[in-house]
Amino acid sequence: MDSQKKISVKLRGRTFDISPAETHQVLMGAGHKQYQSNRGMAPEYFVLVGDEKLPVKQALKLIMDKKRLGLTILDVTTKDAVNIFRRLGFPIVVERGAKGSKIDIMKYVGALNYSGNSVEDKKALYDNP
Repeated sequence: MDSQKKISVKLRGRTFDISPAETHQVLMGAGHKQYQSNRGMAPEYFVLVGDEKLPVKQALKLIMDKKRLGLTILDVTTKDAVNIFRRLGFPIVVERGAKGSKIDIMKYVGALNYSGNSVEDKKALYDNP
């Protein structure tokens, strides 16, 4: 990736220039604390910045805030974000079904353990006059 090469980006009528080096500086160390919940939906597309994997739209939001474009995360699409990061030379990773998957649910197996038998308890409640 040529870190000195700037690209010109136009998002919703607003134009700005950005280089891979500037992108790396803004996103490096951003961590996951910057990101807000997305209503239980797991992000599928991530940009790799160093050894960090960041959701593409949230990463683009950090850049838009740095450039003071006045756009929200709802103003851009995942396709916009993926295209910008690809033009900048950053790798994109696609992961589907990570949040809410069976693996996440299985970690709670055995967390609640009640003694007894639900069938017998039901009979005891409803069969006795």
